[in-house]
This record gives sequence, C-alpha cells and structure tokens, in this order.
Amino acid sequence: MSAQTKTVVTTYGEKITIDPNGIGDNLGNHTATTTLNLNNNDISNVSTIFIKKEAQLFDKNTGNSNYFSLNKNNGIFGIYNSNTTGNALSINEVSSKTTFVTTQITKGTDGSLPQKDNVLISTDSNGNTAWLPLVKVKDALTFQFLNYSTGNSQYNTATFNDVPGLMVTYTAPVTGILSLQANLYTIIPDGVVTKTPTSVKTEMVLMVNGNQTIKGGASTITTATPSAFVNGGGNFPETTTILGQIPVTAGQTYTITVQARTADTTTATVGTCVGNYVHTEGVNSFSAYSTLMGTLFTD
Repeated sequence: MSAQTKTVVTTYGEKITIDPNGIGDNLGNHTATTTLNLNNNDISNVSTIFIKKEAQLFDKNTGNSNYFSLNKNNGIFGIYNSNTTGNALSINEVSSKTTFVTTQITKGTDGSLPQKDNVLISTDSNGNTAWLPLVKVKDALTFQFLNYSTGNSQYNTATFNDVPGLMVTYTAPVTGILSLQANLYTIIPDGVVTKTPTSVKTEMVLMVNGNQTIKGGASTITTATPSAFVNGGGNFPETTTILGQIPVTAGQTYTITVQARTADTTTATVGTCVGNYVHTEGVNSFSAYSTLMGTLFTD
C-alpha cells in the first residue's frame, strides 16, 4: 500500500487537496518550552552543538549519581567533578595553561611501569616516553655515596696506608664516569705540635682496585710555639681536597680507598696522620671528619 493524493470537500463546500507524502516536520524553527526527552534515542549527523551552560555526563551505572560536566566560566574551560565539587582540569583561554588537580601516568609508551623515585623521560622526538630511575637517564648526575673517616691513618709513616672509614666497595648501576672528591684533614697531633718549629709534608692518594689511579694530594704543615695556635697548641690541622674521575661499567665492582703517608719532615720525631680532627678548646671543642664522596655521570 502507498499513500495517494486525495481531494476532499469541507463542510463549507471547499475543496482541499491532501498529499500524505508532504505531511512531516523537519524540526526547523522550533523553540522548546520544556525539557526535550528523546526517550534514549540517539542524535546523529550533528554539525555544531552550542552549549550555554554545561554538558553533564552521567555514569552508565545508574546507581552512581555523580557526574562530570564540560563548562566554561570567566574564561576558564573546565571538566567539573560533582563528587569533589570542583574542576578536575582547567584551561585558561588567555594563556592556554592547563591545570590538573591531580595527575597520574600509569605507563610509558614502552609499557614501563613507574617505581618509587622514577622519572618519566622522552625517548625520542615523537613524544614516546619511558619510566626510568634517574641514574639511568643519559647525562644525569646522581649522588652515589659519602663516607666519613672513623679514625686516623698511621702516624709518621713513610709508607702509604689506609685512612679508616674511607674505603668503599662500589658496584656501578650503569656505565658512566664516577667523580670522586676526598676532603682530608692532615693533623700534627697534640704532644709533638709544639716542638721545635719544623715542616712536615704529607701525601694522600686515591686507590682504585689497589692501584694509585688518582694521585694529587699533598699538604705541608709548619709547627710553631703554643701561643701561635688558636686552640692552645693542640692538634693542628691542614685541609686537602683531591678530585678525580674514573670510568665505570654497569655491574662492575670497584674498591676505592684513600691512603696517606708522611712524605718528608725536617724533624724526625714530628709526623702527621690523616683522618679525624679533634679540636679541644673548652666549650668550643668539636670533631671534624675527612670524607670521600662519589657522584655518577651517566653515559
């Protein structure tokens, strides 16, 4: 069956032609006066949607009444969270700066999962990312260790010997350059410091795996009369800093030690040691320690 055009006569004798195919509504030029209920039907082929206030998106789970909404207020575009009664994301129309209340990146594009203290890095110019510990980031400089002296090297010996506490067994986490810095106290101990003025030279070296890989520490102390010392003639120190770098390979273990010796004295009974410096002057007394620090520059 198909609709046909018919001509009918009204009660007033007027003829009217009715075309059933022309009856319809193109929804043009309508102004709604109440809420439009589409009864769960879709709207398709929309060109542009204009929203004057906000668009609320409810949960598929009808038992959850919380919603997100899209809104713009005073130049700020926001994604509003009804559960927290605030925008979870905001974009400023002037600066285009985006503000997140909280952020979470669960995986890098390579599938890596974040661990505590990891950083997210760009792996290429396409914006791909990966979670890595900082020590594995190329060109990163990371602290590795700091050791304090626990005593003093042997007093007045011409042979290199260890400074107690300044020995490190170090396994490189990555391949790179290990930068070493030793800050050392050389001491003429109380009891000999006030003897006839004399000059004492002390040498210090950094040993790596038993070899004098890094040389370059020396100090010279000249004794004087007790009145010449601020602390009344007690232990008299001199400070020396040794800087050096060694290449390291991931997974390899290195034994690093600081050694010292009394290289030269003008009075045989006066020598030095290297390590802890104890300053004894009443209420101003204190102890200071030699140190060995390592930082790693990742290849």
